[in-house]
Amino acid sequence: MEQLAREVVQITDPDTALRALTALRQELDATEPELVLRALQDGASWSQVARALGITKQAAHRKYRFLFEHAITVPASTKLQVTGEARRTIQYAREEAKRLQQPAVGTEHILLGILRCERSAAAKALNAVGVTLERARASLHTTLPGLTSEQLESAGTDGISQQARLILERAVREAVQRGDGHIGVEHLLLALLVDSRNGAVQTLEDLKTVPARVKRQLEIDWPAAAPALPPEEQPTMVHVTSRRRPVSTS
Repeated sequence: MEQLAREVVQITDPDTALRALTALRQELDATEPELVLRALQDGASWSQVARALGITKQAAHRKYRFLFEHAITVPASTKLQVTGEARRTIQYAREEAKRLQQPAVGTEHILLGILRCERSAAAKALNAVGVTLERARASLHTTLPGLTSEQLESAGTDGISQQARLILERAVREAVQRGDGHIGVEHLLLALLVDSRNGAVQTLEDLKTVPARVKRQLEIDWPAAAPALPPEEQPTMVHVTSRRRPVSTS
């Protein structure tokens, strides 16, 4: 990383240098959560992580508590793996919901979260059919219905709406049915495409595409025998025994 930073500084063209700096910052932002998770799994305390990051313990916990949130749950006594990108998708969805001043995460926000995971096969498949993050955000303003009082009441303490929770549960089933052994961004996308009434699919339709077309493209970009994930995207094994208990990692 230090070598890359030096190379960026040495770029003479200001525009190229700024673009390179942005790409480097994005890479660092994507890597930091994985390093935090690794440190915590190795026995580091939140205080130690905070000191290493140069922030307060409260800030560190607030920023990275999503690493252990149980938004994605699996049946009792079932072991699955959740990739780093899948975890980040949910975190990005929370950020999008907050940006739009929505009280809970909906399916639309999960779609935006998927699109923000640019290196995933799911995001690449969406981009290939004309669904970009910018276009989806613009269309989302016209398709987002807002949450009813019933939906707000059904949103869990983790801020996930009932409809979005069904998507997360369906993603688990997609992984199990495919025999993949892990939950990735692609399983989240497949789960979104099942229900034609959700806000995510409405957004796709506004962008002149349909779930079947997205699924066909995903099958091209995400073959059954997918290559091994790079080290920073290696899944984290989770074992969930209750929907009301935190995910344990090992």
